Amino acid sequence: MKTKNLIIYIVICLIIIAGLAVWNAKGFRTELQYSTRNTIHLSNNKGIEKNEVDAIASEVLGNKRFSVQTMGNFKSAVSIVADEITEEQRNTIVQKFNEKYETEIKAEDVEIHKIAHTRVRDVIKSLLVPGIVTLAIVLVYFLIRFRTLGVKNILLQTLCFPIVAELLMFSLMAVVRIPFGRLAIALAVGVYAAIILALTTMFENQKNQLV
Repeated sequence: MKTKNLIIYIVICLIIIAGLAVWNAKGFRTELQYSTRNTIHLSNNKGIEKNEVDAIASEVLGNKRFSVQTMGNFKSAVSIVADEITEEQRNTIVQKFNEKYETEIKAEDVEIHKIAHTRVRDVIKSLLVPGIVTLAIVLVYFLIRFRTLGVKNILLQTLCFPIVAELLMFSLMAVVRIPFGRLAIALAVGVYAAIILALTTMFENQKNQLV
């Protein structure tokens, strides 16, 4: 059992080290809304069907990542966001949009906006404060409820398990190149909550065994 645990610890350490190395060399792969991207806006007076603009963008932009979002109460405007939109692609999109909705938009009047990427480290930093505060509250709760298990034991496991779990998750994302984005943030919160719940169950079982 000790040998098996040792192997698990070594594998976890290697994954974390590999993740840190990849992050330092390449950074995280990010979802479109966190990447450097271009956007254009189009509108008409009749309303716009998102799936129709999706088809136009897919045809013109090819394999590039993109998203289409209608705007306004009457969905009379649309935003197209992509990794890159060249002037030629913008011109073609405007042409097809005009044909589809019988508008007379001039391509040169549609500006290609460049949006800077969001740094992953800034997103993670924004999660640290609530995470630390929550962990501190949980730690105090554990120390009061499970004090018979020993302060050192509770401190060590409560601090180490969540930190190692989050490092492991983000390291795997960096190595496997899973895009960082809203899903990753939700997953990080879920892993954090699962670890706290697992610790609560484990300490409760250990306490019952002492009775």
